[in-house]
Amino acid sequence: MALVYLGVRDQDEAAFTAFVATSGDRLLRFARLLVLDHGEAEDALQEALTRLARHWHRTETPEAYTRTILVNLARDRGRRRHLVPTPAEDVEPERGAPAPDPADALAARRRLDVLLASLPPKQRATVVLRVVEDLSEAETARIMGCAAGTVRSNLSRALGSLRDRLGDSLEAMS
Repeated sequence: MALVYLGVRDQDEAAFTAFVATSGDRLLRFARLLVLDHGEAEDALQEALTRLARHWHRTETPEAYTRTILVNLARDRGRRRHLVPTPAEDVEPERGAPAPDPADALAARRRLDVLLASLPPKQRATVVLRVVEDLSEAETARIMGCAAGTVRSNLSRALGSLRDRLGDSLEAMS
């Protein structure tokens, strides 16, 4: 009944709730890679799910629709911050939170966050969609609302930038 005002009809409420239950964690991880801040990722996902609820009755592929919304929200966030990437911060886990990842996995995750934070929002979204989510060029272009050539050029620039940064850090570690 609470979802009716968002546009989800009573008969669709169970389907919407099941979608959120099965896809919510995966979508949150996706949002986290795009915005690099857990709190903002949660906010973005909540906004995306609210928008999805409004169009639930006419959405054939709710996960793809939600991913598109998340990419657009991340792009808008980048515009609001004048395209200046915000580095990921080391945050103390909350009490009662699940145990942290093993040290190596956590260190790798932080390196990934720093590397992704160094990219402009469109390039970051392209890398997340193509490399992390393993979507095709066509799917990535559809989600980002651009041409496949733009996806290729964004990915090429992003990977070149990441190679340069990794090269610098590898030389520093030697």
